[in-house]
Amino acid sequence: MPSYELCLLFKVLPRPEITQCLKRTASKIFESGGFIRRIDNLGTADTPWRISSHDAIHKQASYFIVEFDAPSSALHPFNNYLSRDIDIIKRTIFKVPENTPQPACTLHEELKPPAYRSEVKEMIAIGKRKREKEARKKVQFNTGLDYMPFQR
Repeated sequence: MPSYELCLLFKVLPRPEITQCLKRTASKIFESGGFIRRIDNLGTADTPWRISSHDAIHKQASYFIVEFDAPSSALHPFNNYLSRDIDIIKRTIFKVPENTPQPACTLHEELKPPAYRSEVKEMIAIGKRKREKEARKKVQFNTGLDYMPFQR
């Protein structure tokens, strides 16, 4: 199952009611066959702009981040459920990219001078390609004049 990150903005509510909102959201994740990895409370803060949601304008919100795993087929009904919840001002679901294994670093590779390391050689090659690309873009005026006649 892919991993997702859910950013939630709740209305400013007392603590027991926010707890009930989080329980509703968590139970919906469990019903869809997913499981929760972590819930972070980022506190209550002013929103960057006024947010209109469910016929009310909100200037403050309680911010939460929920990391969970769920089947991708369950996201659309889950997002639809969150859009109908009147305590949620704004919600966004992001897919968390899977960690790609990095090549193992060896002591022998680290002790080499920077000019001989493979990563540095790759960066130099990228820089050379960019310089060549910019050189091709420059316009060369071949008028035969040693001055520009249309400039004062």
